[in-house]
Amino acid sequence: MKIGFGLALDFWSKKKTLSKHLDQYSRLINMAEEYGFNSIWAGEFYSNTSIPGHTPSPLMILAALAGRTNLRIGTGVTLITLWHPLRLAYDGAILDHLSEGRFTLGVGVGAKSQLRRFGYSGNQAGSRMDEALELLKAFWSGADSYQGKHFQFDGNVFPSPIQKGGPPILIGGAIKRSIDRSLKFGEGWYGATQYHFEVIKRQAALYNKELKLMGVEKEPNITVNRTTFLAPTNRIAQKEGMPYVEDVLNFYARMRALKDIDGNILLPKTNLFEKTGKEIYFLGTPSSCIDEMTCYIDAGVTQFNFRVGMGDMPIELIERTVKLLGEKVIPHFT
Repeated sequence: MKIGFGLALDFWSKKKTLSKHLDQYSRLINMAEEYGFNSIWAGEFYSNTSIPGHTPSPLMILAALAGRTNLRIGTGVTLITLWHPLRLAYDGAILDHLSEGRFTLGVGVGAKSQLRRFGYSGNQAGSRMDEALELLKAFWSGADSYQGKHFQFDGNVFPSPIQKGGPPILIGGAIKRSIDRSLKFGEGWYGATQYHFEVIKRQAALYNKELKLMGVEKEPNITVNRTTFLAPTNRIAQKEGMPYVEDVLNFYARMRALKDIDGNILLPKTNLFEKTGKEIYFLGTPSSCIDEMTCYIDAGVTQFNFRVGMGDMPIELIERTVKLLGEKVIPHFT
């Protein structure tokens, strides 16, 4: 089984402009290409505070990066229920052109608070997501109309994507319905930053089981985001990296989206390192990272997207993690 490696980057900062952020990341992305990474990913979040992290416009960010790299670009993830699906069909096709057929669309439902802010009812999120995915697949495959319960459109989408049938779609979610969607509409499943290892293991096993029952002979695509901070020693990693990793954990805890191994919701600032368990992040040396990644691979994970640039972390620390991944970790698995 071939294992892939990507960078899941944060594109929002309190201390520097977005253009400065992109310029610094361009050097980082060049390093990633040389070390054998295959992709760059941007997540989507609509903040109403100055908290650094994901961007509200991942497709625009990826469009800005498309000409700066030969790596694949992808959303990890787009909150599809907040998009007008016809708009996403057009924008996704254009981004596929700008990247010369290197775009992957990762999608998820999004937090209830985000849905409410955009005026959507949470009890319609699932059916809206199903129709949006069906619409994307239809129009990207050349259909000239779509008729559903939530969305009805005539006329096709032009220009069509470069990739036949449209960009690959990876679908996130921690319930069985997410796996069903991944098999019906997508090319794989996407595990979010805050998902505990036990969730990833369960969803990967379910995906592979259902894939076999369908009689589909193809390599599974199980992609996960993992917050990652590496250093030459565990002591240095703990001292320098723990504050940044803790910020990420607290971000998800504030949304009530962080859980322990038993599925209990964890509250912010409640010793999250101990309660989540180390399986939710990679914090340590390349050797410890390899050991933990091996558990994920045994569980069925085929693509690691390392979230290496949390918040306002200095670029030097980000580059060190990418260098250690490229020189010590990736060669172990390739």
